[in-house]
Amino acid sequence: MSSEPPHRLSPATDAKASALRPLSRSSQKVSLHWDDVDNGISKETSTSMQFGLAECVETKTITTTTTTKRTFPRLFVRQARPLHSLDQKEYPLAHKATPDELKNISWNMANYMSKQSQEEGSEFDEDDSMMNDIKAEPASDMTPQDSPTRPYRNSSLLSRSKVQKARRPSKINLPHAVADRLRRSGRPAAASNLFPTTPDTTDLSLSRVVNDLDDSFSDVPTPPVERCPEPFASDESSSQESIPARNTSRINTVAAQSDTLPSPGLSPTLAATEMPGEVVPWEEEDSQDLSLSRPGIQSMLQNFDQMPDELQGVMVYHMLRRCPRPILRMVADVVNPALKCDFVKELPNELSLMVLSHLDHKDLCRAAQVSKYWRSMIDANETGWKELMDRDGLELPPGELEKAIQQGWGWQDPEGYYGCERDLRPQARLTMPEKQLHAREALVVSKRTGGPQLRSSKRKRANHAAFERSKRRASGNQSSSPSSSLKHKTNADKHRAEGPIAHATAAALAVPKPDLGLPSLSKLHLYKSLYRRQRMIRESWTNKKVKPSHVAFAAHPRHVITCLQFDDDKIISGSDDTFIHVYDTKTGELRKRLEGHDGGVWALHYVGNTLVSGSTDRTVRVWDIERGLCTHVLHGHTSTVRCLQILMPTEVEENGRKVMRPQYPIIITGSRDSQLRVWRLPETTNLPASSLPIDEPDSQYFIRVLAGHTHSVRAIAAHGDTLVSGSYDSTVRVWKITTGENFHVLNGHQQKVYSVVLDHKRNRCISGSMDSNVKIWDLSTGNCLHTLEGHTLLVGLLDLQEERLVSAAADSTLRIWDPENGRCRNILSAHTGAITCFQHDARKVISGSEKTVKMWDIQTGECVQDLLTDLTGVWQVSFDNRRCVAAVQRNSLTYLEILDFGAARDGKPEAELGNRVLLNPGEVERVERTMSEEEA
Repeated sequence: MSSEPPHRLSPATDAKASALRPLSRSSQKVSLHWDDVDNGISKETSTSMQFGLAECVETKTITTTTTTKRTFPRLFVRQARPLHSLDQKEYPLAHKATPDELKNISWNMANYMSKQSQEEGSEFDEDDSMMNDIKAEPASDMTPQDSPTRPYRNSSLLSRSKVQKARRPSKINLPHAVADRLRRSGRPAAASNLFPTTPDTTDLSLSRVVNDLDDSFSDVPTPPVERCPEPFASDESSSQESIPARNTSRINTVAAQSDTLPSPGLSPTLAATEMPGEVVPWEEEDSQDLSLSRPGIQSMLQNFDQMPDELQGVMVYHMLRRCPRPILRMVADVVNPALKCDFVKELPNELSLMVLSHLDHKDLCRAAQVSKYWRSMIDANETGWKELMDRDGLELPPGELEKAIQQGWGWQDPEGYYGCERDLRPQARLTMPEKQLHAREALVVSKRTGGPQLRSSKRKRANHAAFERSKRRASGNQSSSPSSSLKHKTNADKHRAEGPIAHATAAALAVPKPDLGLPSLSKLHLYKSLYRRQRMIRESWTNKKVKPSHVAFAAHPRHVITCLQFDDDKIISGSDDTFIHVYDTKTGELRKRLEGHDGGVWALHYVGNTLVSGSTDRTVRVWDIERGLCTHVLHGHTSTVRCLQILMPTEVEENGRKVMRPQYPIIITGSRDSQLRVWRLPETTNLPASSLPIDEPDSQYFIRVLAGHTHSVRAIAAHGDTLVSGSYDSTVRVWKITTGENFHVLNGHQQKVYSVVLDHKRNRCISGSMDSNVKIWDLSTGNCLHTLEGHTLLVGLLDLQEERLVSAAADSTLRIWDPENGRCRNILSAHTGAITCFQHDARKVISGSEKTVKMWDIQTGECVQDLLTDLTGVWQVSFDNRRCVAAVQRNSLTYLEILDFGAARDGKPEAELGNRVLLNPGEVERVERTMSEEEA
């Protein structure tokens, strides 16, 4: 608001009207240059003043003497709004820079004039009809104080026809007679039509408003006022009246204002837009360019700001209708991005990460392509990628996380199934002399232990023995010690502290930012790399284009492998030759041969470094895998130990509270003597290497006998405090481990029970029998919920994983069931003999029969491919995330075959994949030679 009162406005007021550079007749080029200073409005430049009038109130009192009284509202002045003061959310283009296409433009004047002269005069019809459709809103009692920014929103548009004729767009389509008169008057019509000006109201002639008075006020006497020139009037009379006035100079607005007042029915907005600006005389010059002055454009923009939003929309729409395709395309390129809202950037990081946590890996990869900001946020979300790994069931093999941190996997983005992670560690360590390397390692060990290693070996052995004794005493009192819970809590806190963010920090310290890819996109993403690696390995199983690494070696060459278990480091197999072998998973090298059983090994299970085995010699042995020693021999069974399980403590709910059951690791064994025995798992550490196995028939490790079956116990399954056993007596029994109570005997099968599984989530158990049926039992009531029929022969194998129940039978088929309702989903039938072994997860089933090992799609039931062929027998099959290990027989020899679907991800050449490689050909030749000699 200006401090100068309205009545002091005069022509001397600084009005920023548009100015035109004089144009010579030889000028051919028109140019416009626009510099962004606050997007077109400078903060330093003083803002021009504008004023407007609302509708007047007329009161007529009819008496003996007729009196007409007119009252006008106060005249107020306001400033145009600068663009920098507008809210960027409401006006997204207010703070945007002017497009480069509009900063420097030019066109040929001669061509433009000739083109415009050919247009017909009927183009005004559409504009007239458009403006006549604008509905005037009823007048309100709004005062300038009520709405300082939009005081004329409810102004009525009176005298519409006259106003629109005066505001017609300036186009060069005047009749030749009028154009000739304009040229004789000294002002070129083309130039005046090309560049209409919209000056400030402080520089306008108010006498022009008198022409637009409504017919209702025609009887009111008004002093005559000299009319302002109107070269663009459509009717011939107005043109003839305005042409002679061309030679006059500027009109004295103060004098005009004193003689008359503006029409009360005229909209101030329309009046401001139709009033002409300062008339600049044209002079002849030698300049070839016509430049538009900056204040003229500013004046038009300021007047546009004074319009109501509705009128602004109409004006912009009809301006755009008159723009060619290139201009529309340019406007769309500027407007469309401004209307978009980046919610990830606008929201707090916590909310953005919560939104992204609901996406799967495909959607996250698509979202990372939206912008650099999105990619940076998604890649750096280490916790989110770790949670996605857990949600998708992707497990890291032991040691892979440490390897990824040290080798800089988080900086890499290998492509395709054959892309691999490289070792980005500094090469200085690899090329360091050996002495320096050993010295550095010794220094690191010294820092970790807190001092130099200067003690003698004898003293170290004594201290180590004392430490081990104190450790055993502490472990014996751990359950009763009040500090045990505190120690457990400290370890838990340490585990939580070593989370994804801590791992990413360690990776950034281990390998500084390498020179890989584009610097702007090179960001550390440790868990994203780990997720991608595990995901690609998983998908390699069912992708026929990816070939696995295939190695084989003879194991227990002339015997049957009865049990098999493996991990990323070792493969442990038991055979009827009384031995247990420990092989290296990667190389197939025989690490240990565990000797001690006097009969064939029919069951084994290991956790960590502790292995438990059962044999036909009626004993249970406990082994230290690392040292290859038998530490304990558990006696008690009177026949073959046919099945066993190591049960670790698990959190379960009892009476509405969480408890650990069992309280410590135990061993459960089932035997052909119809009994089950429960043992406490002995510790295999801290025992002298030269000690003999501890033979304890009634030792402290024995807990109880579970008696009740009348025939051989063939299968067991346990979780928490619940044990389920299946027997050849055609029954399934449910036990409470802590008390030994047999609280359910499930009768229903007609023949021997060969397999059982425990569905602890639904509190159910499932059994398979020689009667070819599969039954689902309710553990709470002991009732049979469902009988799954379909197999025609012995159902010897059952497995429940990932909400899929799979049964395998001697009728050469596998069936996939829904464990909730017992409905059969798929039948896998392609084998030609009885199914001897199988394993499955949420995506695939791998099964073995007489001649082949096949892989199936668990969703569709289709056979994906034959993993192994030309076999004479398949004993065992097992797989993890990347490897499948099968114990098979070829030409009367037993082999362990390893298919590694992650070898390509480790960088193994494609040419070496898919071909079977025998690792111990010498031993195979020796065994074959011995067999041939025996036959001879």
